[in-house]
Amino acid sequence: MDDVDARAIRTIFDDLEAAFSEHDASKFDSRFTSDIIFTAVNGQRFHGWDDIHSYHKERLENHADGIRTWYEIDAITFPAPTVAIAFVRQPVVAADAKRSNVGTWVLTKKSGRWWVCAIQNTGVVAPPME
Repeated sequence: MDDVDARAIRTIFDDLEAAFSEHDASKFDSRFTSDIIFTAVNGQRFHGWDDIHSYHKERLENHADGIRTWYEIDAITFPAPTVAIAFVRQPVVAADAKRSNVGTWVLTKKSGRWWVCAIQNTGVVAPPME
């Protein structure tokens, strides 16, 4: 796949970072498909745009103050011309804690634009101290 598609997908993650910092759930969810399936770090699964938007709206409006997060893309693969898989690390920094998630994001290209259609997030556990 060409660099144009990879850049377009990276732009989605840039937009997600901006939306999170603005606590704007509508902007955050704007590139998700209507039938998205999202699995949160705690294993909670959301089906469809309305379901995930309700979750993000509540989280961003009521729990995001003082939290900073960003996305580090480990790799983007293209198993088909209209399918991309992004392997992502998401550090999260709050006043009292730091943590990180890793995610597998599936995107589909429709009418020339990339859309997120599935996300699986997993919390990263720090290795035990010796």
